[in-house]
Amino acid sequence: MTEDKNSVKNGAANAEMAPQEDGSKVPLTNDGPEVKFTSNDPPNGDAKIDMPLAPTFSGLTKEELMKYSNDPFWVRLRWVLFILFWLGWVAMLVVAIVIIIQAPRCAPKETLEWVQESAMIEYDVENPIDVDSTDGATPMDMVTMAKELGVTTIYLQDLINPNDFETLNPKYTKEDVMGLLEAAENGGLRIVTDSVPSQVGPDNNWFKNPNMSDYFKPNSGGVLDFSNQELVQTLTELLSGNWKEKGVAGFLLESADTEELVNASQAINEALKPNDGAFVHGVADMASELVSGFNAKRFRSFLQEHIDDWTYYKFNPRVAAGSIPTDVVRLVTLSLFLVPGTPILHGFDKPYFDEQKEFIKALSELREKESVKVGNMTFVEGDENVVAYARVMKGTPGYAVAVNLHDTNNATVDFTTIAGVSGKGDNSLRSTSEVPVSSLDLGRSDMSSVFLEPYEGIVIQFVPNL
Repeated sequence: MTEDKNSVKNGAANAEMAPQEDGSKVPLTNDGPEVKFTSNDPPNGDAKIDMPLAPTFSGLTKEELMKYSNDPFWVRLRWVLFILFWLGWVAMLVVAIVIIIQAPRCAPKETLEWVQESAMIEYDVENPIDVDSTDGATPMDMVTMAKELGVTTIYLQDLINPNDFETLNPKYTKEDVMGLLEAAENGGLRIVTDSVPSQVGPDNNWFKNPNMSDYFKPNSGGVLDFSNQELVQTLTELLSGNWKEKGVAGFLLESADTEELVNASQAINEALKPNDGAFVHGVADMASELVSGFNAKRFRSFLQEHIDDWTYYKFNPRVAAGSIPTDVVRLVTLSLFLVPGTPILHGFDKPYFDEQKEFIKALSELREKESVKVGNMTFVEGDENVVAYARVMKGTPGYAVAVNLHDTNNATVDFTTIAGVSGKGDNSLRSTSEVPVSSLDLGRSDMSSVFLEPYEGIVIQFVPNL
């Protein structure tokens, strides 16, 4: 009996100590972690302990924050930060304005007046060209020719009557001239003529008018006094009124070799600009400058003399061909189209026009390039039989021009001696005795060694390395 009672007692004790099927938690301390035992825990296995998370700071509540809203320390701090913010903002604005004011200005884009942009074709009143080979030339023939050459300006020499500045020169037929002026206007072309002469003859109506005696220098025999502001004003009104109404937009003064002429020319030009007019000076007659005793060295010196001023080059290829080889005439024409200046071509007849049409058209297109209009021009020194120069302008393709004026010797030109000329270039135009103009599939050139045959000219486009 005693053994049975002990067995029952031990069995009960073992049952109480045995792990429960659904698990139980035994706290180690009141605030400590809990130890959880499960029926799946192996004998002598690890106990699973649940650790509570540490408390985190979530900021002040609204009630706690409002306690500091009127605190003097925090009020002063807010005002200090507010003032510092606006002081910093104003300081940055002032600094930005100062930087803008003191920053170097970009140079204004240089432009040409319309009277400078296009080459001019002179209307020969004694031998008007007949483009269509019809019976008798018409003003429209001149307009047609100009358009086919890529020219937008027609020059009429001495259109103004030297004895009466308000009427046409008697050498012109009124009907033909008026027809040409109308045809040019309808065709989008402009007409340019010579200004009134700086010295008049005794038959001039101004010279004979006692009220205009102050327009002339005393005891000068009819020399206009361009320092007289009344004369300048009268001349401006005459050109912008009477002649503008007739259809003449531009006027050439042969030379401005005195300060008074330069100032008067500039004043008249500024007054004509609003009505799309122009008054310019500086005309060079190529016949007297180059035809007699022409050579490459003299031609290059002539161009160098005019590199810093805009010159209007009167050039008659037919007359020049009577004194210099026709191949040289072609190369001179090429050079004049691409220097800072405006060629005024004269002497075109029907055969010459047909022969030179594509050549002049190609040169007219090159004149429209930005660097050819206003780019810097620098000559290449070297072979005395070669005239070579480059037109360079930052940000736009440059152009190198070379003509070999020798009849038998080849030549090589190194354009890389000019600042801004890169190592390679694309050939844009080539002119030889056999082919006056070629602009297709010309290939590329090494700018340090451009080869030229006798009487050959070339134009090369390159990317400036400025």
